[in-house]
Amino acid sequence: MLKLIQLFPLFACLAILGCASSQSVLNVREISGYDSSKEEHIIFLNLKISEGKPEKVKLVSATSGNGKMKNLRPAVDYPYQIKVIPRYNSNRLETEMVFEHPLYKLVEVPHEDGKLSKSAQEAKEGTLLVRFQEDKTMERIEFYSVTPERGSVKIYTLELKI
Repeated sequence: MLKLIQLFPLFACLAILGCASSQSVLNVREISGYDSSKEEHIIFLNLKISEGKPEKVKLVSATSGNGKMKNLRPAVDYPYQIKVIPRYNSNRLETEMVFEHPLYKLVEVPHEDGKLSKSAQEAKEGTLLVRFQEDKTMERIEFYSVTPERGSVKIYTLELKI
């Protein structure tokens, strides 16, 4: 019995570490396509999201393009979402970006009678493509999985070196 009590802190640590969100660092000036002679850059992130509690996130690639981004994001009304929030070291407004969750999708399915209906589909793995305007005051980007069952759960943090 005493040995079990002595092992409790180890099990508690493993449980906490197993449920923590992941984190990585991205040096923006080293991104493929980054042109330091240009003033404005759009950063494109390709992330792999895998099932888990919380979901596992891996930065697959990052690319840069020159220019200013247009704000053309479609509204996401499905309750399964990924929220992406840039964090700044200034008083800049932190505007969240909302994406369809790549592991939970609502798709239209045709029937023999020609009508369409919506069907919920789940996947073990999916891809999330995120683009944002480079900002010298942006320190990190936080990713949250939003589901009706768990609410909003932080799943990933990307620290930026600009």
